[in-house]
Amino acid sequence: MASAEIVSPLNEKRSLRRAMSDRRTQQLLPDRQRAARAAAERLLELPELADVTARRGCLAGFVAVRAELDPAAALNEARQRGARIAYPRVADDRTPRLRFHLAGEGDLVPGRFGIPEPSPALPEVAAGDIDLMLVPGLAFDADGHRLGTGGGYYDEWLEQAGPARPHVVGFAYDFQVVGACPTEPRDQTVDRVVTDARVLGPATGGGR
Repeated sequence: MASAEIVSPLNEKRSLRRAMSDRRTQQLLPDRQRAARAAAERLLELPELADVTARRGCLAGFVAVRAELDPAAALNEARQRGARIAYPRVADDRTPRLRFHLAGEGDLVPGRFGIPEPSPALPEVAAGDIDLMLVPGLAFDADGHRLGTGGGYYDEWLEQAGPARPHVVGFAYDFQVVGACPTEPRDQTVDRVVTDARVLGPATGGGR
């Protein structure tokens, strides 16, 4: 039987995932759009992102699904300012399972989970060549802890990136910021959290 120390965080995670997933899907489309615009403005004001665009660095983003806060407008603006934009692709033939490829929105096709992702034929970007990474999540806290959907894709990628990991920014609705996220030893932190209402961080959990 699993110990109480293991079971408790798992149960807390399941409960928080359900609550946040339900609350996200309850948001009306106009409210989602307003929140996305406000969060994009805050993201584009980050000095870390200004540095990436100024030197034509690489920004790794994601495609919003299941009512996630949509970073598309911010990614498009960053591209216009000079950043190279990469998107994740799930590749179960290798570890870590996430791979990042330079792509435009028009280059994305449905992947194995139905989520738009880049073709493996597009240029792949190594961890050390990504300067700033946006990550989705169901909940974040002020210390940079993140609760994902449970697949462990981003945690796995960040753990294996090690010292080469980029500056990591959680991108979420402000109601997704909680007092404390339940955590397990292999969970990876983010360096900042950008919401429609504020910017939290930098966290003490690493990054560059």
